Amino acid sequence: MSKVAAGCSRGLLALLNVALLIASLIMIGLLLWIRFDPNFEAEIRKDLKITENIQQLDNYKRLINTGLTVSFWVLLGFGIAGAVIGLIGAVAAVFGINCLIGFHFCLLLIMALLEIAVGIYILVTRDTLRQTVQGYVISAYNARTLDYDSIRMRYDCCGVDGTPDLACLTGQPTCTGAVWDRLDFTLMVAGFVLIGILILQFVSCLCSVTSLCVKRNAE
Repeated sequence: MSKVAAGCSRGLLALLNVALLIASLIMIGLLLWIRFDPNFEAEIRKDLKITENIQQLDNYKRLINTGLTVSFWVLLGFGIAGAVIGLIGAVAAVFGINCLIGFHFCLLLIMALLEIAVGIYILVTRDTLRQTVQGYVISAYNARTLDYDSIRMRYDCCGVDGTPDLACLTGQPTCTGAVWDRLDFTLMVAGFVLIGILILQFVSCLCSVTSLCVKRNAE
């Protein structure tokens, strides 16, 4: 009976880690595509790199560029770590290597704690992020730069909150609202994805512990 239980837990552990490996590789591929595809949000990315010699606007651009760079490397790091951990877990489960299963459990636990920390950080700094993004849009609108033109065409918006603009159509969303709503929706989707990954990692940790305990009892 114990051999059957051990085999089932190891089989489930292998499947979960193969899923983690595939998901991590997909995540790495998407990140690299977004980072290096010159056609992805080309106008907005180009405008963010232009210095306008307007202190407030340039400060917002610098903050956004720094945030995008840090986010890219953090997510890429999580993707690489997930792929490595998934590979280790799959190999450990298939061959039943106890020390490797234990090592995989520790790595998975550390990664899950880091993911939770990142999620909490995003929630805590959400208002600051909103102020930065909307401040950038307002500064671009006030200076009438190419940034504002690109944002207006990309999000089909016009004007900013709190400033009447006769050029805007009735019912047309403001650019500050449209840009933040899109980013906020993206963050919400990312949050649900993170919760799904954490559940997968929790089940994988549980399978690791179960496999170790069953094998120890059998011995």
